[in-house]
Amino acid sequence: MAMKMYLTIRSSIKLFHRVKNLVSQFLDPDFNTFKDFGFKAVPTDQLNDLRKLRYVRDLKLAESGFVNTALKEQLALLKSRDRLFQKDRNIVPVGRISVHENENKLMTLLLGFNRVENRTYMSYTHVNNCPVWHNYAIPLLKEKVQHLYPSRSDHLFIKHRYFQRDVDHLDIQTKNRLLHLFNDTLRNIYSYNRHLQNGIRPMVPPVGKLPKLSKTSPIQIEQGLEGLFVPATQGKNVVTLVPYLKVANEKNRRYLSVREFRSLLERKSITHLAETKYGVSLGIHGNRLYLKAANSAVGSDALKEWTLLDEFLESKNAPKRLKYEVVKNLIEKKDFLIHLDEIPLRQTNDTLLLKEHYGSGKTFFALSKNDKKPELKEYRPIAGLKNRYPEYYHSYREYMNRTDSLEPSGAKEKRGIKISI
Repeated sequence: MAMKMYLTIRSSIKLFHRVKNLVSQFLDPDFNTFKDFGFKAVPTDQLNDLRKLRYVRDLKLAESGFVNTALKEQLALLKSRDRLFQKDRNIVPVGRISVHENENKLMTLLLGFNRVENRTYMSYTHVNNCPVWHNYAIPLLKEKVQHLYPSRSDHLFIKHRYFQRDVDHLDIQTKNRLLHLFNDTLRNIYSYNRHLQNGIRPMVPPVGKLPKLSKTSPIQIEQGLEGLFVPATQGKNVVTLVPYLKVANEKNRRYLSVREFRSLLERKSITHLAETKYGVSLGIHGNRLYLKAANSAVGSDALKEWTLLDEFLESKNAPKRLKYEVVKNLIEKKDFLIHLDEIPLRQTNDTLLLKEHYGSGKTFFALSKNDKKPELKEYRPIAGLKNRYPEYYHSYREYMNRTDSLEPSGAKEKRGIKISI
């Protein structure tokens, strides 16, 4: 009885699909062509066209009333793929963000926007070269980014591209929203992974010819995430810097002359240490000493830019008299003052400036009145403060007693400076 019912069902299926296929021959010319030339010629497992695979299913059902599991699974797979393609066709690509370690790409994130749904999407995987789109979600983004680790170093870097031409077809309000979303995503990705934060390129003093900088590793020219830039172009006369964590435009690009860029690298890498009596400024990077003319009175082209002490002494262009001053006062006597502390004086606009003589370790003082910087010759030994300015001596003692246990900001570092001379 069961067998008879089974055969009846299969006969009904065969009859239904024979009628259906007969109708298809008149309504769908492609069906007729496939039935005559493709049905038996092309193996089913080699078909990647959902429409043709449906033809195969209908023809087999009309022939036997039955299709095997392999065909069902292949149909389900192609239906899923077709849904991906359909979803992708409705999404406007917004931009691409990738995370790298050297030449290795660890992750690619695509951002997209569906105009019909008014919803943003993101994709981090592809099937048959088609993005698999997910609803944009910060927790999912954070999870993907936090699991990225370098294998050969301790740092990663970001590359990004905003698809301006695709986005330009949208209305102004949506364009602004998507630009804001893209910039926020860049900053979030950067903040979620400490190895990305390790990727900031340390500033190096530009000694000699200006070095070629990486176009992928950012440099910190200002505080905060807004201050991260990468050199987009580095020509003979102009250096162009673009934001690292923002879409670049004419408003946020920085165009610097080579001289301005050199000065920027100097300011960010070399810490100003002291002025000398013979018109030379001292700077420090690491534990190495740099020299630069404080004013034109020095009269040496050799010190127009920051120069390593050793290179200055080996230079054939440096004036012998200036070399003598440097050797005698800087190297032998270590005769220069380094900044120690600044003590604001109550009920006045004056500040008591303290400097330490590097050679002897003795403390010297001078007064800064109305923010006017005193000259070097105005500094006096601290022992004379009580007699010279008794009204300020109490403030000095009170301040020093208070800071015995709590060092003022930067004072420990200044007192602990070690220079290779």
